[in-house]
Amino acid sequence: MSRITIDGDRFVVADTGESFVPVGVDYFDIVPVAGGFEDRVFSPAVFDEAQVTADFARLAEAGYTTVRMFMDSCGSGDACIGSSKGRGLNPEYLAVIAEVTRIARQQGLYLLLTSNDLPDQGGYWEESNKGASDQFAGYRNAHYLTAPGVAAAVRYWDDLMGGLEDADAAFDAILAWSILNEQWFFAGQPPLSLSSGVVTTANGHGYDLSDPEQKRAMTTDGIRYYIDQVASVIRVHDPDGLVTMGFFTPGFPNDTTIGDDRYVDTAPLVADSDLDFFDFHAYPGGDIDLAKMAENFGMVDYTARPIIMGEFGAFIDRYPKLDVAAWTLQTWVADSCDLGFDGWLHWAYVQAPRAIGDATWGLVDEDGLLLDALSPARRNPCSPADVRTADVAFHAPVRASRSLPAEPPEAAVDGGAAQWGSGADAPQWIEMAFPDGIDVGSIVLTIAQWPAGRTVHEIVATLASGRTVSLHRFDGPTADGDILEYRFPEPVTDVVAVRVTTTLSPSWVAWREIEIYGPDGGSEESAG
Repeated sequence: MSRITIDGDRFVVADTGESFVPVGVDYFDIVPVAGGFEDRVFSPAVFDEAQVTADFARLAEAGYTTVRMFMDSCGSGDACIGSSKGRGLNPEYLAVIAEVTRIARQQGLYLLLTSNDLPDQGGYWEESNKGASDQFAGYRNAHYLTAPGVAAAVRYWDDLMGGLEDADAAFDAILAWSILNEQWFFAGQPPLSLSSGVVTTANGHGYDLSDPEQKRAMTTDGIRYYIDQVASVIRVHDPDGLVTMGFFTPGFPNDTTIGDDRYVDTAPLVADSDLDFFDFHAYPGGDIDLAKMAENFGMVDYTARPIIMGEFGAFIDRYPKLDVAAWTLQTWVADSCDLGFDGWLHWAYVQAPRAIGDATWGLVDEDGLLLDALSPARRNPCSPADVRTADVAFHAPVRASRSLPAEPPEAAVDGGAAQWGSGADAPQWIEMAFPDGIDVGSIVLTIAQWPAGRTVHEIVATLASGRTVSLHRFDGPTADGDILEYRFPEPVTDVVAVRVTTTLSPSWVAWREIEIYGPDGGSEESAG
């Protein structure tokens, strides 16, 4: 296979100069381990060559180009990446990684191989944590900012790359090596939590922690140095390979809870770092939109190097209907094109176990609905969404009697977790418009209410003739999260508007979601 290289802000095929677009998936095999779960796709005890080959072939047939995989998420045991017998790595595990690179080459796919963290075994973790002190909390802060932390990362990557060479890995099938899946510091631990004193980091520079600018420079300079050192050893083994690093959305300048107490600062790295391209992770349905995420990443009007969205997906608790999730993801990707993203990897090929708590829809769920919806062989990723949803109210024009600034009426028809809130007592109404006319077969209302109690809701349709028709009246005890559903005995035809008026409620009037289906649609089974 021809290697992929960089030409300005685009990927190109080295042999031909043709543009290359990384479109694909994150791929894992998450299995139960000691009361929890781990991705052990490369473990010799779990690896399924036939399944991986079949999955890669299915992706290639649909026009996908790239698969992102975690090299070291198998934590401990005889069949994980770190040696269970002493220092170093497990050659049997590395042989599986090498085999997967050859499968990818056979299927015409490129791999983005990422490290999630230092292995639990092999001595790397212990070496990295030798820099921990009152000034540098153990684990992430010490690993990235101290000399032992950087040295451990360099040794790990040297052993990893050398071991893959020995296993005859197909480096030509590697799009890039990702130093970290997601880089971040603990904001509430030293040195970030300290407000006085001077610390010296792995690069030999001292930083006054009483000065916010020096504290920010400490983290930026520290991770730049970490990148420089690790990228250098990667390029010794693979001079033609690309190097990247993953990041979730930073928490500023637009406030967001995406990272919780984890500190990320990508804007200075975008301006200057030794990465060949950037891997930013962004999921719809959060507390800030994609444009604000782009501002936080520092990528607005950036054209120096490519940027991919190495993780995106639809969390099932936010988007319980797969057709709505598919439309949302198509729109998310299309919107990202104008913001400077140059590639997209969907999280994930299969659905993670629900017990983990943050599962997204899998690409192959429900006979591959997303596989088809996002397929680059079928449509340009930057083109408008073309998934047809069963819910005809989805993103319909909508208005309301009144709304809170942060809870607009559009939130009741967006298929997500947000809600419309009037901010006032009953009576209040919300109305969906259908200028071309629809036939109504059923309506589904998801309650947003506190406290619980008796509510009354009147459903009225406006017909194309201008006549209004009372469709149904809900009257009874309700509580937050309840679902009210009514299927009409006969379809109501030529409807141009549907209004839901709440005339009685102990709560301010609000709706989490309003769904309207045609005679043949009905409410589809949800994921929950």
